[in-house]
Amino acid sequence: MSKLGLRKTIYWLWLVMGLSMLSGCAGVWEQAPGQWNSPMWSLTPPDGWMHLSTVDSDMFSKDGPYLEYILVQSRPLDQAFRYTRQKLSARMLPHEAARLIIDNMRSDRFIHHFRLLSCEPAMVGGYSGFKLTYTYRDQMGVAIQSLYYGVILRDMYFHLRYSAAQRYYFESHLPAFERAMQSLRFVSDPKPMATGSQASQTAVSHNTRG
Repeated sequence: MSKLGLRKTIYWLWLVMGLSMLSGCAGVWEQAPGQWNSPMWSLTPPDGWMHLSTVDSDMFSKDGPYLEYILVQSRPLDQAFRYTRQKLSARMLPHEAARLIIDNMRSDRFIHHFRLLSCEPAMVGGYSGFKLTYTYRDQMGVAIQSLYYGVILRDMYFHLRYSAAQRYYFESHLPAFERAMQSLRFVSDPKPMATGSQASQTAVSHNTRG
């Protein structure tokens, strides 16, 4: 079998596996409601997508998480990251937090050929955070593209990530993700710790190509 034929076979296997996860896991994956509310945040999921809730995260997908998904998570600031053992601080500026997240991604043994496309300031649910755009290859060699939004909220770190197969799926569902991202609201005011002037936060813009 040629390399192209093998890649197509793997692709369709992933598609079948993804659809099986969405349709065959009764009581796990469910149709996403028009509005999803958690104790900390609310969001309008893309129309027609499925939803999976776990102890510390919420995932949304249309064709299956092997092809595209939106992942929403929060974690305590004092919890060390798995691969670097680094910790975030309430006094970190957005670009400082972003660098720590990037370091952890580069150290992730499940992420291959990590390539950071951009790192820039961004508003996350009305608060100053950051946005990462990057690509990588997973363990199956499939090219993945991701958008990652992160923000420090006093004693918590919140992030929202959109990942999809780079070929077709990423661009196809990007508008749906952007609408969901714009709908993000925090249920109660998380009162982020002051980390310097607004000017110092918005002046830092990284556009890394490589």
